Amino acid sequence: MKHWQMGSGVALAVVFFLAGCGAPPPSLTGTELQENNPDETYTEIDGVNLHYRQIGLGRPLIFLHGLLEDSRMWRHVTPGLTYGNTVYEIDLMGFGLSEKPQDRTYDMDTYVSQLSTYIENFHLENIVLVGHDFGAVIAAAYAIHNPNKVYKLVLMSAPISSSIPLPFNFRLLGTRVIGNMLTGDWFLQRILTEGIHNEDERSEAKLKEYLQPFHDDPGARSALPKFLREFGLRQAVETELLPHLDKLSMPTLLLWGGQDPFTPMDVARELDVAISTSDLQVVTRSGHYILKDRPEDVRQKLKDWIDQR
Repeated sequence: MKHWQMGSGVALAVVFFLAGCGAPPPSLTGTELQENNPDETYTEIDGVNLHYRQIGLGRPLIFLHGLLEDSRMWRHVTPGLTYGNTVYEIDLMGFGLSEKPQDRTYDMDTYVSQLSTYIENFHLENIVLVGHDFGAVIAAAYAIHNPNKVYKLVLMSAPISSSIPLPFNFRLLGTRVIGNMLTGDWFLQRILTEGIHNEDERSEAKLKEYLQPFHDDPGARSALPKFLREFGLRQAVETELLPHLDKLSMPTLLLWGGQDPFTPMDVARELDVAISTSDLQVVTRSGHYILKDRPEDVRQKLKDWIDQR
């Protein structure tokens, strides 16, 4: 099994290069975010302003992005899913256009609680819940605790396994001493380049667009290592997810990139065995960020599977 690593010499060089940059500026407040984005939609949950997009009319489809992502990730996928569905694309706390408070805990329980409140506030039932990467972890945890709320579940490139470590550079980002010094564009672009298989999507212009939220709200650079420190992925997976996967009784689609270097196909196969209602489908010529690599294929596979009754 191949794991992505960067040589320790290069990593240390980056640390020393960035060490003099100082702490990043503070996050924008919820009020500032709404003033800067007057055409966007926000909802306040437990005192945190979360940005979301809502399109279409019909059965609710909720989309949760992953690490180094935001709701824009779905823009080439969800427009083709609005017939008969209402699509909700949420920016998780600390990401995208949502608030990035430093006085909140970024653990899995917090994200599941925010998702639960969002669903309750909008009075949503029989939802199709879709998550990519860390968003899939949150989606799975919610579905385990609320199986009667979830009509169908989609887990994409989900790091739900005890057999793979968090990639080396993510672990560096999550360290308390140097994590904040590694959130410059160069380091984040290295991660994205490894996770994107489509060469056209690895261009400098595309990567710059990908990281735009880190320029629009400087607090995103401090929220990222905070998230990695506090989410507790391994503990959450080993204690709250893996022992309870049998509770996922709803139809579950496992959608995976065939060349994913972060969550390899072995992870998908393990989940396929553990979840009795699962359907494993592979997006060929795609890495971890399948929404960037093959959005048309992802959209068609999602549509075909969701439309199955």
